[in-house]
Amino acid sequence: MGIDLAAAAVAAATLAGFAGRWHWLLDLTSHFRWYWLLAAVGCLTAAVWKRRWAAGAGALLAVALNLVPILPYWLPSDQADGGGAPLEIISLNVLADNTNTDRTIAYLRHRGADVVVLLEVSRTWADALDELDALYPHRVVEPRDDKFGIALLSQWPLEEPRVITPADGPPAIVTVLRREASACLLVAAHPPAPVSADWSAWRDAQLAAFGQLVAVADRPTILAGDLNATPWCFGFRRLVATSGLRDSAVGRGIQATWNAHRPVPRIPIDHVLVSPDILVLSREVGRDVGSDHLPVEARVILPESR
Repeated sequence: MGIDLAAAAVAAATLAGFAGRWHWLLDLTSHFRWYWLLAAVGCLTAAVWKRRWAAGAGALLAVALNLVPILPYWLPSDQADGGGAPLEIISLNVLADNTNTDRTIAYLRHRGADVVVLLEVSRTWADALDELDALYPHRVVEPRDDKFGIALLSQWPLEEPRVITPADGPPAIVTVLRREASACLLVAAHPPAPVSADWSAWRDAQLAAFGQLVAVADRPTILAGDLNATPWCFGFRRLVATSGLRDSAVGRGIQATWNAHRPVPRIPIDHVLVSPDILVLSREVGRDVGSDHLPVEARVILPESR
């Protein structure tokens, strides 16, 4: 009986995640697809061992339904062709309450990425970023007293950078970044966390606004930040479908970034999304720098401007 109940529970949680557009609590279950897959495999193994065939059928269904959306992250992905300018980008939620700014500053100085997107930038963090002025002469820093301060640091020129608030949500930064003969639209974002019905709808509305913004862009595009969304939730799937962006993690495994303070559950909510004409060379999760998020490190090749 225990195996039957476990298999039914895993199957129900799996199916709930596909109904996220109708209720925010159902959508929350989609974030844990990796864990539902492991649980389903365990239930399937136990059901076969005990010859509980009905439970085994339910567990097998859960395995298949979870495996299909996860599998692309482990399979080789198609890549853009052609040359252009290399670009390394880091996205990191620094955690507004994290007072150990020296650790993050040392990490960013050591990495020396071309572009850095930082989230939860408080006034304390904004002051600490002054130490990187020489490395990042081009910047937009929008500190706030809540958890929605944001910053974009760049070694390369930013054209007409602006701070926007899509869907009346938290601020985002939009700019055109130029390196050598290449240019891209760069969007740095931090939508709200889906901790309630209102905030979940707020997040999805902002993700939808980003999708529409990118859909009409006339140049290669990068969207980076803490999106408070895993690749399997409704808002993220709609963003990708609308914008045409692809997750830089596809083909490189499940690269979970939150919560860095504990190993389980840890889910991928920090992202670097790129348009199909941008070649992804590598995409990794960086080391612990004291935040509850781990940094995302991506190296790409921007196509030459036409």
